[in-house]
Amino acid sequence: MQTIHFQTVIKDDGVIRPPNGLSLPQGLVEVVVKAANSEIETNREPWIATRAWLLALAQEAEQAGPNLPPDLAEHHDHYAHGKPLP
Repeated sequence: MQTIHFQTVIKDDGVIRPPNGLSLPQGLVEVVVKAANSEIETNREPWIATRAWLLALAQEAEQAGPNLPPDLAEHHDHYAHGKPLP
């Protein structure tokens, strides 16, 4: 199952309300609640929350990513297709 990330405000009733239009899977799911970065406010532009989510996702990917050769971009054909190095 694909991981779904979103930000919302939990009010006094303790109900987690996903954003309108977000389709959530039925059945057993795991829910992790983490306080959002304090610089993100719900009354700001919607892209701010999206930007923060994308940066956090990129940071997670960077930490979990494999160790790639430093010249991968320059010698892509060598690593991907076996072309001899110059």
